[in-house]
Amino acid sequence: MDSACKINPIDLKSSILKSFQEKDPEIYSKIINFKNLLRIDEILDGRYSMSFLLDLFFAFENNSINIDSVMHEVKFLEGKESESKTKAHSQFRHPPLKGLWHKHYFDTSIPGLVKNVQNALKNYSIPYFDQKIIEAKESGEEQYVTAEDIPCIVNDVVTGNLKRRREEQKITGEWFIYAVHENINYYLCLAKHQEEDELIRKKIDSSCIHEFPFLKEILPNAD
Repeated sequence: MDSACKINPIDLKSSILKSFQEKDPEIYSKIINFKNLLRIDEILDGRYSMSFLLDLFFAFENNSINIDSVMHEVKFLEGKESESKTKAHSQFRHPPLKGLWHKHYFDTSIPGLVKNVQNALKNYSIPYFDQKIIEAKESGEEQYVTAEDIPCIVNDVVTGNLKRRREEQKITGEWFIYAVHENINYYLCLAKHQEEDELIRKKIDSSCIHEFPFLKEILPNAD
């Protein structure tokens, strides 16, 4: 019996949703409506953990995430979107997450925009301002930044540089973590850059590994 439990996946989604239904019908109704809004079962056919669903749901409830941004990248990985808006997906190379994959989604929060603008400034500087310097040198005249130049500079720093980052698929943001098993993606949870890998791994071990037992073959030292 014990070995069967270790091999067979556990349907945590049904169990947890049933618990919500019994103990908090309002939250249950919201989660079901949220699932329907995302069309997540249609897109992933059950290949997502309860942690992934609840991470999305509670972040949405707290207005701390752009769901469309997350699902765009999910659909890109699933071949349902032609282009990604962020950096290429990549595999973790070091324990405790070695073997898993992550994909950025565009973080539209103020801190997320600031981070992308900072990165863009390092790469592109301010092309509008740089062009003004070139024009001044070529004319041989001393020129000054005018009030009329300010909106153009601000637009170039923010909108222009974000557009350049997007075109080069260098937009960064927060990420979601997934596993690849037999060339199929399984979505595990959301994560933030500042989260420690060990805490993310504990989260995966506590739930995802029971829903997707093949994770024991992927993750180092999985129980």
